Amino acid sequence: MMEKSKKGAFLRESSGLVREFGILDALWFNIALLGLLFSTYYVASTGPLVGGNPLLGLLLPIVGFFLVGIIFSYVGSKVPRVAADYVYVSRNLHPALGFVGNAGYFLATVPLFMGITGITLQTFGLIPLLTILGYYTHNPSLIVVGSQIDSNPYLIMVIGAVEIVIMSLIPIFGNKVYRAFQWIAIPLALIAAIGMIIVEASVPHSLAIARLNNFASVYANVSNLYANVTSSNAPVPAYYNIYNIISLNPVYVVGFSYIINTIYVAGEVRNPKRSMPISILGTLIITGFIFTAALALEYNQFGYDFTTKMMYLSIVQGTLPIPTPYLDLLEGIASGNIVLGVLFALASIVQLLMYLSAASFVGSRLLFSYAMDRIMPDFVGDVSEKRHVPIKAIILSMIAGLIGLTVFTLPVTSAGAFLLSSVAVAILMLFPMAILSIAVLKTEKNENKIRIIAALSIIYLIYTFYQYLTVPAIGADSIVGYGILAGSIVILFIIFYVAKFIRARQGIDFNLIFKEIPPE
Repeated sequence: MMEKSKKGAFLRESSGLVREFGILDALWFNIALLGLLFSTYYVASTGPLVGGNPLLGLLLPIVGFFLVGIIFSYVGSKVPRVAADYVYVSRNLHPALGFVGNAGYFLATVPLFMGITGITLQTFGLIPLLTILGYYTHNPSLIVVGSQIDSNPYLIMVIGAVEIVIMSLIPIFGNKVYRAFQWIAIPLALIAAIGMIIVEASVPHSLAIARLNNFASVYANVSNLYANVTSSNAPVPAYYNIYNIISLNPVYVVGFSYIINTIYVAGEVRNPKRSMPISILGTLIITGFIFTAALALEYNQFGYDFTTKMMYLSIVQGTLPIPTPYLDLLEGIASGNIVLGVLFALASIVQLLMYLSAASFVGSRLLFSYAMDRIMPDFVGDVSEKRHVPIKAIILSMIAGLIGLTVFTLPVTSAGAFLLSSVAVAILMLFPMAILSIAVLKTEKNENKIRIIAALSIIYLIYTFYQYLTVPAIGADSIVGYGILAGSIVILFIIFYVAKFIRARQGIDFNLIFKEIPPE
């Protein structure tokens, strides 16, 4: 039950937060929450399952998210508050839609993807690191340790839980500490991403295959991995097929859907009219280049047929005799250099740890904004006068991440949980992006250019939402998947109206709250 409180419209007359983020801080924040290396590995490993030309496949998502980026930049500049999209939609379209749209993002970003990150920190980072070290130092015991971790979901869960607790609590120490960690993690992730792209471009096909074959021989006693893979019956999707090319759109969108993160901390960003578009559209340009280069050069280096078959055998069938060939492992081996191999794996670990902190940070701000509007209990909106951060909301975000990790790890629930993860981006697509575009289209009647952009973005987002639920290599194209999506939305509506009922009994009128912009 919600505790008794004063009967004013908002929780208090001032948010207690401080504008401490500059333009680069905002850009790093976007890239951190996007999970740069995670998203790059996702594109480079899922793209081959879909097929299609990566350069042509980039065109639809980069244009679509340029439109989306303009909408979010506009709203973040116009309503420079924490969770600006929630504030804008709840005041201009409908309070319940504003909450459900924004809280859908919270569900996807905090419990779902924090839980996934608690696992992928090991599969994308720790296990490749041990494997690479063992391979280059001729120490099979390190490879064995990596294999043991990979085969023990409970050990992965324990390691992930420790990582979530430690990293989720970093934002408690204030924005200066959080920003300092960003300034280490994100440049390192960018250096590693560019380094892997350079290795892809510079190590020729024959040498890359020879080194991968040698690794497979050491790791699994397989004499010719390349021949085994190419002779398999794994399907090879067409490279210039128009359907496959268009189907790359939702693959890119898994990363692009997070370019708009600055809007959620708009109340803590300096000069939002300048910082919003630079951070949002800058993230789109940077990630568009990295995603496309990584996938296209992977095909060039290892061969299109071999890459698509290798990913199918590994990800779909689970029969590839080496660890899942994510880009850090592939290029760590192809480089023939232990320093680069360790750099790619360590950067992956640091970047994923950074995501946990960023997700805790943004999750706490969203919970805080709901508390300011009286949807959450009042204690959720408490802000430290010394550090200017919502400490209790940060702790709640950490707990949500731990719950997500448990659900994703336990064998009883893991199958349904990973299906839920594929619904997550669909939630992001429908809410808040499409809802915000609808609100802009309805509200900005004197701004024809922005209304045209909003209309185009709505069409793009609805189509992408349809793709995300129907493309077999990506989507939650099942009755259970659709049920999870619908159920999540229904539960969020219930939370809103229960809060409204409870606050009405306390003498607080929700209608008054959503007629005003919350205090700064």
